[in-house]
Amino acid sequence: MRTFAALALLAQVCQLALAIESAPYDLVNSAETYEERVYPAQKWVTTSHLSISHHEATSDVMFSKLFNYIDGQNDAAPVTTLVIPGEGPNCENNFTMSFYVPAAHQDNPPTPTNPDVYIEERPELHVFSRRFHGFANDEDWIVNAAQLHDDLVAAGEEGVDFQTYYTVGYDSPFVIIGRNNEVWFMKNDMN
Repeated sequence: MRTFAALALLAQVCQLALAIESAPYDLVNSAETYEERVYPAQKWVTTSHLSISHHEATSDVMFSKLFNYIDGQNDAAPVTTLVIPGEGPNCENNFTMSFYVPAAHQDNPPTPTNPDVYIEERPELHVFSRRFHGFANDEDWIVNAAQLHDDLVAAGEEGVDFQTYYTVGYDSPFVIIGRNNEVWFMKNDMN
């Protein structure tokens, strides 16, 4: 029992040591299974990839490019991936992965040296978010996006873009216990 307690404590300490800065947001509404948030306009370091392969394989390609940008400093999170599904089976999907640029570097982020990586001036995002835990695979993302879709429809939420969605990971690859993930649907601007 002491060994288990020591391992649990070590995992918590490691998780705190690897804590990463999250993008700021305002909580608009909190429901039982999702939150409505507004993220202010911020800078993100971004890359894109077209692929008929699954999310996991594409994520590895994009993550490597972005990881090289931060050069192993692990100070840019969360990692968001915008998924624009292709039309029909076996069509190319468009994946756009981004790391949040920490507040200390928002005014002057380092210029990427890889031409496939760029600084994105992301406008304000109004999102509906569903959180889940653990190591996420393709099926987890799809199931949670479907559940969020169903919850938003059941709640009568209007102006939601269900054609695209974000997958969001908040933890370093070295975090094993207590991993946090989210799926987001964007709310269309109705101004």
